[in-house]
Amino acid sequence: MSVVAMLLADARLPTGGHAYSAGMEPALTSGMPARDAHGLLVARARTTSLVEAGAAVVARHAAVTGGRLDDVEEAWAARTPSPALRDASRAQARGYLRLARRVWPDAVVFDDLPDRPCRAVVIGAVAAVAGLPATDLVRLAVYDDAATASAALLKLEPRDPVDTTRWILDACAAVEPRTASIAALTDPADIPAAGAPQSEAWAQAHARLTQRLFRA
Repeated sequence: MSVVAMLLADARLPTGGHAYSAGMEPALTSGMPARDAHGLLVARARTTSLVEAGAAVVARHAAVTGGRLDDVEEAWAARTPSPALRDASRAQARGYLRLARRVWPDAVVFDDLPDRPCRAVVIGAVAAVAGLPATDLVRLAVYDDAATASAALLKLEPRDPVDTTRWILDACAAVEPRTASIAALTDPADIPAAGAPQSEAWAQAHARLTQRLFRA
């Protein structure tokens, strides 16, 4: 895995990722038992994470070939029905874009992004600029979601972090057989449309809470 992939996977990256729980807090506040957290991680890897990974890979391709990043954004939004989740992704994207403009100040691709890009599109553009392979990008998307949710769980329902480390590996392993096919995507229409209606509903309910630790 490249240095850029490791950098983007680092929770200490100054992008504001600490404010997000990758669906963990919405799930717990909506009544999901903490004992089901492992299952949630694996389920998200097979649904939400593959949408994110697919969108990032196609955005990378568009950035490299001069394609329309707006089309990727629209395809991602169509696969993310929850306004709360779309808003959260776009808020995260601002942090990544701020970082990217500082690290790669001469990269013109960032000027071609939609007005309010989602996180996947920005990361795809970063991957194009940095020469990050598509397979690394897929694994990054899956790992980051699982690691973010696991870190949030340790704050919300403290437990042995060794257990959550194993869960991250399980989540990544669950979709590893699809890595090559997702990495080969080039058309926005082919981005996975694996919905997670329960997580979407939890996110909407969570967005209305006045007391919460994480934004989403």
